[in-house]
Amino acid sequence: MLEEIAHDKLSRLTASNQPIFSNDASYDNLVIKKARALEDWKGLGKIGQSKFKGLQDYEKQNDVGDLKDPDLIPSKNTSIVLKEVKGRIDREDPLSLLGIEPLDFDDAVMELSEILENVSEIRELYKVRKTSVGESANAGISADEAKKLKNCFSQGRELFLAGRNGSLMVKPLNFFYALTAYTYGIIILNNPLRYRKDMLPGSHGMAYLPAPIQAQFGGDTARGTFSDLVSSFPTHLVKTPSISFSIDCSNSVMELYNTRFEVSLGTLLSMIPEMSEYFELTTGQKSRCYPLEIISANDPRSVTWEFQIGNGESRPPSNCVNEAFEGFPVTERHGKIIVTIQAAKASRIKATIYTDLRGQLWFIENPFFPVILPEVAIHFLITSVFSNIMRYRPDEWGSVLLNEVSSKISLLTRHYFSSFQRKFMLLILRSASRYLPYAT
Repeated sequence: MLEEIAHDKLSRLTASNQPIFSNDASYDNLVIKKARALEDWKGLGKIGQSKFKGLQDYEKQNDVGDLKDPDLIPSKNTSIVLKEVKGRIDREDPLSLLGIEPLDFDDAVMELSEILENVSEIRELYKVRKTSVGESANAGISADEAKKLKNCFSQGRELFLAGRNGSLMVKPLNFFYALTAYTYGIIILNNPLRYRKDMLPGSHGMAYLPAPIQAQFGGDTARGTFSDLVSSFPTHLVKTPSISFSIDCSNSVMELYNTRFEVSLGTLLSMIPEMSEYFELTTGQKSRCYPLEIISANDPRSVTWEFQIGNGESRPPSNCVNEAFEGFPVTERHGKIIVTIQAAKASRIKATIYTDLRGQLWFIENPFFPVILPEVAIHFLITSVFSNIMRYRPDEWGSVLLNEVSSKISLLTRHYFSSFQRKFMLLILRSASRYLPYAT
C-alpha cells in the first residue's frame, strides 16, 4: 500500500495556455517610440501643438501605439522580468548570512519569523528583495498591503506551530497550508509581476493526480500559487561566507509555462539534501543530491572559482553536469567533477544548487531541466501530495505511519517530516526575510 511514495517517475509534455511571456521586444520598442514622440511633441512648440487635440492625439496620428494594449502583456512581462534579473545580478547582494547555535536553533528561527510580522519591516523587505521599486519614500507597497502580508505570515506561523506540536497523522495538511500562507507573502516580496495580494490567482497552481499519486504542474496546468512561487525567483542566490552570486533563471521561469510535468513523490524526495542518505537506504536508488564546494581557483587574470561536485565516491551523470554548466570547462580530480568558472560569468550557469540546514551547498541532478525549481517549491509539491494522501486515503496513510505495511516507506515518510519540520522556517526566512540563516 502506498508504495507510490517511493516511486521515481517523471513525464513531461510540451503544452501551454494563453502565453504569459513573449520573446519579441514590441513593448520595449514602443516605450522607446513613445519617448521619442514626447520629445518631438515638445519640439513642436505651442503653434505646432495647436494642430492636435493633445499629446494622445499626436501619438495616434503618428501611429504610436498604446502601452496598455492587452496584446503587449506577454512582451511587457518579459521586459519586467529581465530588468529585475539584471538589477539583482548587478547589485551587491543585500541579504546577510546568519549562523545559529544548534541549542538555540528552534527558538531563534521562531524569533526571526516573528520579526516578519511587522508592517514597516514588510515594506522595507519589499525594497530589499526587489530592485525595480523606485527610490522615493512612498515607493514599494502600501501599509495596507503590508498588513495583508503580515496576516499571511501570522497565519503561516500558527499553522506551522500546530503542525509541529500535533500528531504526524495530520502534519501534512498543517504544513501544506502553513507553507501556502507564507507563500502569498513570498510571492509579493519576490515576484516581479506581483505587487498586491489580490493579483494572485485563486488556485494552487498545480494538481494532485490521485491514481499514480503524482503532482502535476507547469505548461497548461491552471496557474496559481505554485506557478507564481516559481516565478518569484527569476534569479537564484548562492551565498557562503566566501562567495556570493546569483544565477539567471529567467529562461527557467518562461519555460515553466511551456512544459507540463507529472512527477512522483520519490523523484521530489530524491532532490532534498537532508533526505539523500535515507532515500538511498529506503529505496535502493541513488539520491539526486551531491555535495558541492566552491573554492577560489588559481588564475592571475581574473577572479575564478572551482565548483567541486561529489564526494569522491559518487558523482552526478555527465549529461546533467554538461547541461548545468554548458560552455564551461569540466574536468575530474580525485573522483570529483571540477567546473572552472570566472566569477563574472557565474550568473550564466543553469545549475540547481540547494543549501542544507547547516549552510552546505549541494548540486542537484535536475530532472526538470531547463526549469530550475527553488527548493521551497519542491517542498510545496511534496507537502501538497502528502496532504492529499492524508485526506483522501486516511486508512492507508494511518497504516504507513503505524509501520503496518512497509517499514522502508514508513521510515522515508517519517524522516521527511522530521527534517522538513526543522528546515521549514529556514526556507521561509531565506525566501522572505533579509537573512540567510543556517545551523552552525
